Amino acid sequence: MRAVEINKYGAARDVIEIRENASKPTPNDDQLLVRVIASSVNPIDCAVRSGYGRELFKRQDGPEFPIRLGRDISGRVEAVGKNVQHYKPGDEIWAATLSGATADYAVVDTRDAAFKPRNLSFEQAAALPYVALTTWSALVDHVGLSPENTAGKRVIIPRGAGGVGCFAIQLMKAWGAEVATICSTRNVDLVKSLGADTVVDYKKTDFGEVLHDYDVAYDTSFDTEEKLLATLKKNANASYVSIVTPKIHFVDEFGVKEGLERADALFKSLVAEQRFFGRSYYWSFMQPNGHALATIAALVEDEKINPVIDRVYSMDELVEAHEYCESKQAQGKIIVKISDA
Repeated sequence: MRAVEINKYGAARDVIEIRENASKPTPNDDQLLVRVIASSVNPIDCAVRSGYGRELFKRQDGPEFPIRLGRDISGRVEAVGKNVQHYKPGDEIWAATLSGATADYAVVDTRDAAFKPRNLSFEQAAALPYVALTTWSALVDHVGLSPENTAGKRVIIPRGAGGVGCFAIQLMKAWGAEVATICSTRNVDLVKSLGADTVVDYKKTDFGEVLHDYDVAYDTSFDTEEKLLATLKKNANASYVSIVTPKIHFVDEFGVKEGLERADALFKSLVAEQRFFGRSYYWSFMQPNGHALATIAALVEDEKINPVIDRVYSMDELVEAHEYCESKQAQGKIIVKISDA
């Protein structure tokens, strides 16, 4: 089969390889073998290709390279392990994985997969799993938001036109939140169309001067923590959660042991600092979660959430897809078509 790999870290044009004779994975007893029809390029894919997380994600059971890229899977089940009961060959599924999705075939644990929304094409479905589960881990697993308790909450989502932002705005609106977002001038109409109640154009206005008394800040940018914390209510159980933590940078700089110790010490100090103001403080990382994807699929089929796609590339155009992702100009997601449906 074909698989996208890197054998060293660096720029997309220097390191991305399409291996034509890659070994086809074999599912274990609790896994699905999926023929991947579409995947995507997320900013994390570009970061990993460049060396981000090289220490924390280093394999302990073999050579560091090759590394297979890609995290979104949209495709059909090709084969199932002997313990699998709820899926059969031919079923259309979607999933988010930690690596290896940009290939003709990938294996997925059954607990990490869900049936693809019936109203989406494979390319459309590939736009959602990774950003959806990134948001789910942050806002549901950490902050504790749910359909039952989100109505009326005031939530800030920076970078509203990015893949994560486009999904998070729609999820929060589907659950009844009041949403503020931050974007550039050219993206104002897009985020309004997704349901954002308040839109701050950062090219014209400092959001720290106009956003106040929010319940939740969902940080998706590396340079907004201080300002976002200042927008939150005090002594009212407000929450800050970040998906752009310094933890992996610490590990890359200082090694696993010292890096994790430094990150843990910083995190504890920040938690204590925000506890003084009556707030909760979290760092969050995406976790594969088939149950969450099933819940999200229902929202998609009810047209409460729609994928936002900027461009579609072929696997042969993956270098260009990575370069476009790194330009930070994409509105929504960058899709990679692996094969015909």
